[in-house]
Amino acid sequence: MNDKKPKIGIALGGGGARGVAHAGVLKALDNAGINIDLIVGTSMGAMVGACYALDMSFSDIEKLFIGYNRTKLFRKLFDISNPRKSLIKGKKAKKYLEELFAGKQFSDTKIPFYIIATNLADGSEVVMKEGQIAEAVRASISVPGIFPPVEWNNTYLIDGGVVNPTPVDKVKEFGADIIIGVDLMSKRNITITKAPTVVDTLLQSYEIIRTQAVNYNVGKVNGSAIMIKPETGAVSGSFNFSNMEAFCELGVKAAEERIPEIKKRIAEFKG
Repeated sequence: MNDKKPKIGIALGGGGARGVAHAGVLKALDNAGINIDLIVGTSMGAMVGACYALDMSFSDIEKLFIGYNRTKLFRKLFDISNPRKSLIKGKKAKKYLEELFAGKQFSDTKIPFYIIATNLADGSEVVMKEGQIAEAVRASISVPGIFPPVEWNNTYLIDGGVVNPTPVDKVKEFGADIIIGVDLMSKRNITITKAPTVVDTLLQSYEIIRTQAVNYNVGKVNGSAIMIKPETGAVSGSFNFSNMEAFCELGVKAAEERIPEIKKRIAEFKG
């Protein structure tokens, strides 16, 4: 009889405000007794993943997002910049993340945790696993053109979603036996009913690119990843911060649908 437990890893992908769905996914898995052994996060997945890896309670994670309206959130996090550099300065976001993570480093996490960003100079993938979590999260959420690049080890980093929006391949590379991916991109179908603004066009173009990257990286693990895809298309918009509770509930629902498959994979595991 094999009593060895499989190592379960989860990739939390990008998706702007929709990333709150990750909190719902993690909550549903926890309620089902499915313990996560490692996390790889990109963009908002990095932020939610950091909270979980640092052992923050689900109620506290939800409080970070739920209850904000757009005006309140923009006043707290977004400072308009000189458009020659980026639309948002990022100073408020930096301050917010530093207060949230209070100097915590990767070495403070309860489980192995990795953050994906993109090297602006050559487009290479950067895996961050040491140093200040706040700064790593800030790099991974730096959407090109919206937030300024973040200086890290003598280079400049931008949103990890440019190269790896849902990093299931990294979860496998870091030793997970069972790979779970949370994809907030590829099930979205939106209808454009009016002439888009510059920001709308920039974000939608970026999301099209990320969707293709998700499909490519899922293919790299030969279909072995269990993909959770919350139906966030009904609550659209990377910056639609007025529907946080809905995103969280959609994450719970999507995870619950895949829990039987995850438990089956655990029961069949042969180490």
